[in-house]
Amino acid sequence: MAIEIRKLISVSLFPAVILLASYFFIPQLSKPLPHTLNLIFPYLPFVIFLTGMILSWIFHHSREFNLFLLLSIIYIALDNYIWDAALKVDRQLAYLLLVSLIPINYLFNFISREKGILNQYGVRRFLILALQLYAISWLLEHPYPLLKEFITYSQFKYELFKLTHISQPILLALVITGLVVLVRLIQTSSILVAGIFFSFIAITTAVHFSQQPQLATIFIIIAGLLMLMSIIINAYSLAYLDELTNLPSRRALVQMISTLGRTYSIAMVDVDHFKKFNDKYGHDIGDQVLKKLASQLRQVRGGKAFRYGGEEFTVLFPNKNLHEAKLFCDELCKNVANSPFMLRNKKRPRTRQENGKHKKNQKQSTPLKITISIGLAERSQDLLKADDVIKQADNALYKAKNNGRNQVAV
Repeated sequence: MAIEIRKLISVSLFPAVILLASYFFIPQLSKPLPHTLNLIFPYLPFVIFLTGMILSWIFHHSREFNLFLLLSIIYIALDNYIWDAALKVDRQLAYLLLVSLIPINYLFNFISREKGILNQYGVRRFLILALQLYAISWLLEHPYPLLKEFITYSQFKYELFKLTHISQPILLALVITGLVVLVRLIQTSSILVAGIFFSFIAITTAVHFSQQPQLATIFIIIAGLLMLMSIIINAYSLAYLDELTNLPSRRALVQMISTLGRTYSIAMVDVDHFKKFNDKYGHDIGDQVLKKLASQLRQVRGGKAFRYGGEEFTVLFPNKNLHEAKLFCDELCKNVANSPFMLRNKKRPRTRQENGKHKKNQKQSTPLKITISIGLAERSQDLLKADDVIKQADNALYKAKNNGRNQVAV
């Protein structure tokens, strides 16, 4: 659970800081922009949205693609319906109908599965959005009193609700949508979900400041940037982080090796009898073992751990000779051996009452001893290339296996 909390913080910290900083600087953001920036400012949202849609297309993120399209529509609608004084429409109704697009489409796109952009599912999403826009246009031309009465309904008379022009029914829809996305973010700790959640807050803030076009545009830009950054960071994570263990991947290992100096050691780490363990207990339990080992590898002193492949890991020890690295590897080997993996009983009681009845005659978990073997090699005059050091460390790993496992060989 601690690792998941750490991951949740890691995916949420950056967008949260950006959003909080933008709230802190609202007085400065409200001031007139320099002339040069003011000329390109109205076009910045389109540059960000178009970039986001292109990246969404490349990485097959249909949900983000549709949300970028939604942000574009909201910005265009604000510019043409709300900020155009010459246009004769019911501005309050136009504004509230426009804001209602946010919870409807964020919630719809969020609960929909990723099924492509230009297939039948993607086209269906475009049609649903187009129907919403047509309905808004039709309702503005053919006002329906009961609709406006419902959409502007005000049950509570607290001063808090007077701080915004968003009506209470739509505020409720926004809160429900935000909570749904937040719960999903807590469950998954996903970079993409974090981008959607914080962009949702930003676009809601933008429509709240609808009567200040410059400030609203800035928050629309922030909403687009937060999703755009989440796509870029997610792409980086897929390329350089192992999905199961959340350790840097083999590609990250290759990149870091290129930055090493002349003195370093490399350790190859392998879980002992992992195939037999997988065959006996199943791959799900095997994955849990790898996650547990990864959490211990993160704490190895003097080095940085990577997932090399399968049950094999690599630890780089920059600026460490063979003797220094071996001390750290011996410590890691002992720590893993002295930390048994607790295999929970599948038939364990689900409630406290059942637990009380069966506590005496039913074991809740079974300790399983997990050990590792480590092969260690150091860069030297005979091993100038990192690939040669890794091969030598791999040979040392087989030596550790043949000598009885649960040990370090050099």
